[in-house]
Amino acid sequence: MCRLFFIVLFVLAPCSLFAFWPLSWELGKEKRFIGPLVSYDEKNNERHIVFRPLLSSYDSEEGGTVEYLYPLGKVTPEKSYFIPIYKSNTSSDASDTAFLLFFFGTSPEGSYGGFFPLAGTLKKRFTRDEMGFFLWPLFSYTKNEGATKTNIAWPFFSIYSGAEEGFKAWPLYGTRQRPGVRHSQFFLWPLGFKEEKNLDTDNPIDTFYFLPFYLSSVSRLHETRSVFYPFFTYRRTQDKEEWNHPWPFFSTSTGPETKGFTFFPFYSEEKFGRDRKFYFLWPIYSEKEWYFKEERYSRKSVLIINRYIEEENATFFNIWPFFEYREKEGDYLFLFPSVLPFRDRGFDRIVKPLITIYEQRREQGVLTSNFLYGFYTREEQGENWRMRFAFLLELSHQDGEPGFEILSGFFGIDGKRVKVLYIPFDRPADPPAAAPAHAETHPADRTEDGPALQQPPSPAADKE
Repeated sequence: MCRLFFIVLFVLAPCSLFAFWPLSWELGKEKRFIGPLVSYDEKNNERHIVFRPLLSSYDSEEGGTVEYLYPLGKVTPEKSYFIPIYKSNTSSDASDTAFLLFFFGTSPEGSYGGFFPLAGTLKKRFTRDEMGFFLWPLFSYTKNEGATKTNIAWPFFSIYSGAEEGFKAWPLYGTRQRPGVRHSQFFLWPLGFKEEKNLDTDNPIDTFYFLPFYLSSVSRLHETRSVFYPFFTYRRTQDKEEWNHPWPFFSTSTGPETKGFTFFPFYSEEKFGRDRKFYFLWPIYSEKEWYFKEERYSRKSVLIINRYIEEENATFFNIWPFFEYREKEGDYLFLFPSVLPFRDRGFDRIVKPLITIYEQRREQGVLTSNFLYGFYTREEQGENWRMRFAFLLELSHQDGEPGFEILSGFFGIDGKRVKVLYIPFDRPADPPAAAPAHAETHPADRTEDGPALQQPPSPAADKE
C-alpha cells in the first residue's frame, strides 16, 4: 500500500516541481538533481551545468568551457586536451594538435606533422624555431636563432653548426660556442662545467663548478660562491648579501632594505622592504606578507595545510580537515568538512559538492544553507525565509505571511495560494475596507445632482 502511494505521488506530481528531494531540489538560484550529482544555475545570462558522476561541467562564459573526467579533460575555444591521449591549441596565427603519438600543426613558418618516434618536424614549438627527428633517438635536430644542433643517438653525440660551433660526447666532454656571445664546456657531466655568457652585454657572467666541492658564478651585478654545494653558500646581489653555514640550518642576510636570520627548523624571519617572511618550528607555523603595487597580500599556515590568506578584497581560511571559509566583497562561503582544501575553480565546482556535508553561503544579500546534500536547506533574504526538510515539509515566511507545504506540494498554504494534490488555487483577496456610511437625507432635501445642503433649524422648531 505504501509503495502504491508513492507511485501515485510521482504520477500526480508535475515535472515543474521545484523540490522533490533527492531527485530535485534548490539551493538559492542553483537547481540540483539526484542529491549532489547534477546542478544547474544561470547568472548574468551565463549558464553553468555540472554532472558530478562524470566529474564534468559546462560553463557558457568566454565562448563555452567543458571539463570532463576532471582534471583529465577540458575544452575551450582556444585549447582542448584529454590527458594523456589528446591535446590541441589554437591561436590567431598558429595551431598544434597531438593524438597519442601522432601530431600536426601550423605556424607562421608553415605546417608540420609527424608520428613519434618514426619521423616528424615541429615549428615554433618548445621555444625552438624548428625541431625534427627520424627513428628517434637515433637522429634528431633543433634549429634556433641561426644555430643548428644535430643529435646522433641522443643524448650521447651532438654537433653544433651555423651560428654556433662545437660538439658533445656525453657524459665525457662537450664544448659549445657562439662567438662574442657565449662559450661553455663540460667534463664528466654533471661534475664539471665552465661557461662565459652575456659577453655582448655590459653584465657578462662567468660560471664554474666542480660538484660537490666548489661552485662560483660572478658578474658585475651578482656573485655566488659555494663549497660543498648547497651546504656552505655566499650570495651577493645589488639588494642583499646572504650566507648559508650550513644550509638549511643557519643563514643570515643583510642589505639596504633586507634583514634576515634563520635557525632551521626553530625560527626564521626575513624582511625585504615591506615584504616579510616568518616561521616558527617549521612546518608548525609560518606566515608571509607581500605587496603588489599598493595591494597587500598575507598568508599564514599551521602544519602547511591549515591556512589563513588575505588577498585583494578576499579572505581564505581553513582548518584541515574540518572546515574552510572564504569571503570576498561582503559575500562568504563556509564548507564542512574540508578534506581537500585546494583552491581551483574546476575542483570547487565539480568535486567539492560531493565531499561537503554542510555548506552556508551569502551571495548578493541572500543567505543559503545546505545539509546532507539537500536533506535540509534554508534560504533567507531580509525578513523572508524558506526552510525545507527533504520532500517532507517546507516552512516559509514571505512578505509577512507564513506558509507551509507537505510532500513538496501535496498540500500547502501560503499568503497567495492553496495547494491540494499539487494543484495550486489562488486564495481570494481580502475585501477592501468599507467606506463610512453617510447620514440619511429626506428625498425633499435632495437635488438633481445629489443631496441638498442641510438647512439650519428654524426658531419655531426650537420652541417646539
